[in-house]
Amino acid sequence: MLKVTSVEPQKKNPKRFNVCLDGEFAFGADEDLVVNRRLVVGKIIAPEDMEKILFEAEVGKLMEKMYRWFSLRQHSEKEVRDYFRVKNAELRMKKEEERSQVVIDVVIEALKKKGLLNDLEFAKAWVEARRKSKQKGIRAIKAELFQKGIDKEIIEEVVSRQSSVVSEEELARLALEKKMKHWKDLDPKKLYQKSIEFLLRKGFEFDLVKEIVGKMFDF
Repeated sequence: MLKVTSVEPQKKNPKRFNVCLDGEFAFGADEDLVVNRRLVVGKIIAPEDMEKILFEAEVGKLMEKMYRWFSLRQHSEKEVRDYFRVKNAELRMKKEEERSQVVIDVVIEALKKKGLLNDLEFAKAWVEARRKSKQKGIRAIKAELFQKGIDKEIIEEVVSRQSSVVSEEELARLALEKKMKHWKDLDPKKLYQKSIEFLLRKGFEFDLVKEIVGKMFDF
């Protein structure tokens, strides 16, 4: 049997705690683990419970990292799995113990339950941001979402919603007008060609690009 002899907040992160058993540091724990497992001084922990607690402690530690990562922007499930794949590769290089697939799956499910990991909401935010800030065309955005691991059904649903808010033609025209401010000294033929290439790189369909650029240059 092991006895909890100390539960102290960590200096760098007061929301995490150092748990000591029989006078020695045993593991770090988040608030959820401390509360759910009732880790208070004097509590006796049976050997059969210790493995479960350590597993939950590992999950909690990874969740803290996920909270910080998700605070920067939303992520897709594929991005999360890729994150752990890269981290495990780094651990292998250092000859350190890797995160087990069981732990990773538990973290992912916990993120979903907390509403942080949701591919549909991620796709909505991604499409809105890319069309506003980068003025990307539908074709380019679909390719980006596919690379992020978003299901085809979700991609089509989200893209169709955004297309009804801002048309491809309007978005392409705005993107080109903004870019042309930097091409004032180019001759008309060169400007026409660069405009075509620019909009195609932005992910707009060829027929739409020819129509918009043709109208702008009266070709």
